[in-house]
Amino acid sequence: MKKTLTLLLLLCGILTSSAQLLYRVEGNGLKKPSYLFGTHHMAPLAVIDSVGAQDCFDVTEQVVGEMDMTQDQMQLAMAMQPHMMAPADSTLQKVLTPEQFAKASEVFRKWAPMPGMELQMLDMMKPMVVNSMMVVGLMSQMIPDFKPTEQLDTYFQTMAKERGMEIIPLETAEYQASVLYGTTPIVVQAESLMETVDDPEHTVEVTKELNASYMARNLDNLYKLSQTDNDHPEFMIALLDRRNADWLTKLPEIMAKAPTFVAVGALHLAGEKGLIEGLRRQGYTVTPIK
Repeated sequence: MKKTLTLLLLLCGILTSSAQLLYRVEGNGLKKPSYLFGTHHMAPLAVIDSVGAQDCFDVTEQVVGEMDMTQDQMQLAMAMQPHMMAPADSTLQKVLTPEQFAKASEVFRKWAPMPGMELQMLDMMKPMVVNSMMVVGLMSQMIPDFKPTEQLDTYFQTMAKERGMEIIPLETAEYQASVLYGTTPIVVQAESLMETVDDPEHTVEVTKELNASYMARNLDNLYKLSQTDNDHPEFMIALLDRRNADWLTKLPEIMAKAPTFVAVGALHLAGEKGLIEGLRRQGYTVTPIK
């Protein structure tokens, strides 16, 4: 199940073998270029200047993201919550043995997102939700540069809102939560949670490797990791291929309206079914910006 954890981390930021994060989209009737930027939730905001993303953002008139990150956070949480809750017969204490729950509680206490939070309080949450909380807490303490409150996607949308630019979400928070937390069986989520509990050092090691590769734009190997040793291909199909196909039906009309800055998780750009190749098949010229 360490493979599953790696894939989850990869979803936050891989790209294609061209080893670039930022692309210009032209042609196919566009009057002005639009831009495609692959984000990574654990990358520092400094990457924006290092790849020239700010300059491209400044010449666009609207921003596209996976979902609207500027909406009221309480409403956002309420929209996602139903998909984060486990069925009554599959709570944490029912899918974990007493020994596993005790060990998970001890480890969770160390990496909880806020002081005083206990695993018992999250008994009704799906294991993947708890796992995500633990990973964020772990990364916050083990990787100094990681700041959960500073994310690339949110940065561009917040900047757009301040400038009065339109923010266009590709999907709703409800849909994203349903895919993320509802595709993998709960028993598999529980196995992945215990992998993190039993070997948190592995999580740190994998994350540091992913971050270093993203920042260096040496992303060939990361893309291969997402395509090989995948125990649950249906998860990747739901999380990537189907969503990419849906987005590719929406982006042409959006970009035709005005120059657009598209900032989505970088793994969505990659591969034959990714946004880059998908836009090229539609007749656009998609060029990496070095």
